Amino acid sequence: MDELYTAIALYDEEKFTQAYELFYPLAAYKKNPEAQFYLGMMYFYGEGLTVDLEQAKDWWKKATRNGHVDAAYRLSELETSTKTTF
Repeated sequence: MDELYTAIALYDEEKFTQAYELFYPLAAYKKNPEAQFYLGMMYFYGEGLTVDLEQAKDWWKKATRNGHVDAAYRLSELETSTKTTF
């Protein structure tokens, strides 16, 4: 869990490359829904990454399957709207 808190702190400090390096293994290999949610955010907003709505959707779908409510909300907004509302 320390890695997750460190990654979130780095994200909040806008150190996106370092945050990504911690989030990715947590999201991909440990299936951590919070890390999956943050990766979706990074792809959606282009934070340290190129904007990629498909990648954002994929990460939010994974987070939703793992019980992340905020990811489910953002995913539904993205899939039902032609423009973002958040």
